[in-house]
Amino acid sequence: MRRAISAALGIGLAIGGSLYVMFDSNLFLIAAVVALYTGWGYFAVRYRRVLMHEFPQFDQSRDRLGYAIGLFGLSIGPIAFSQQFTAGDLSIQLFVGYIGVVGFLHTASAAAAEGESESQ
Repeated sequence: MRRAISAALGIGLAIGGSLYVMFDSNLFLIAAVVALYTGWGYFAVRYRRVLMHEFPQFDQSRDRLGYAIGLFGLSIGPIAFSQQFTAGDLSIQLFVGYIGVVGFLHTASAAAAEGESESQ
């Protein structure tokens, strides 16, 4: 689990740092994107076959940290994007955020399904 969180944080920080350097995004938007990609990366690293499954269940107690980080990004993302929208160029930043949302939701739900099959 520690390896998954470390790798996931690296993924999140790399994507967030790229947005900051390339688009000078505000820190609120960066926090949302980092949280989304960290949550996504956690499940992608912890459960290697997650991209092939699809069942949205977010009640796995041992994966609460991954869910919490990703859901935090999901919750602050719309506010962060609306603030950035008033500042100007949003198209690529919105696309990166959208991919993060889809990736996190897909991998988190697949990880829940994988966790169920491991416990049976």
